[in-house]
Amino acid sequence: MGKDTLNRAIAKLFGQEPGKKIQPPNKMENLEYFTVHDLRRTCRSLLASLSVPPHIAERCLNHKIEGVRGVYDRYDYYNEIKEALNNLSINVRNIF
Repeated sequence: MGKDTLNRAIAKLFGQEPGKKIQPPNKMENLEYFTVHDLRRTCRSLLASLSVPPHIAERCLNHKIEGVRGVYDRYDYYNEIKEALNNLSINVRNIF
């Protein structure tokens, strides 16, 4: 899978396919256009609103921890990440 595969798939859902004369139908109707990065940004903001510690929220997005902390802190935080993402999923379901 290429770096842009998901963004291209989302664009196609919005009826935008670069290089094609005939564009696909917009299946997203009146929904505002978004990219994968927008979803990641929203996830990070929601994790912050749920008081998830920053180092856990960053690992939820699979961000590398930089500097000395990234070198010495080798703990995987799997249980903390699981708890944060489960809490996020519960709260997202309550929105809808």
